[in-house]
Amino acid sequence: MTVFVVWLVAFAVLLFLLLKAWDGGLGGAVKRRLPVQLQGDPAQDRWIMAVALAVLGATFIVKPVSMLLTLILLAIGIWVGKRVACWGMRKAKLH
Repeated sequence: MTVFVVWLVAFAVLLFLLLKAWDGGLGGAVKRRLPVQLQGDPAQDRWIMAVALAVLGATFIVKPVSMLLTLILLAIGIWVGKRVACWGMRKAKLH
């Protein structure tokens, strides 16, 4: 129960700070990184991205080792996927 309360407090604080920082550099950074196809109404983007980042941040505060291991596994999976895709593109004669 204590972990849940700590997670809720961290989530609320991070959500407040992210929503407050949206008009500053955060909104511009997200807009630059997000593809045009995924950009929608700026008011909705603000809430969706702030909630998603707050969930990730609160989870990272409560369970940092689990998050780091998950990030490492994702990075290895993406690296292997890129290597396999490059190998497949070299094997496929596309000329």
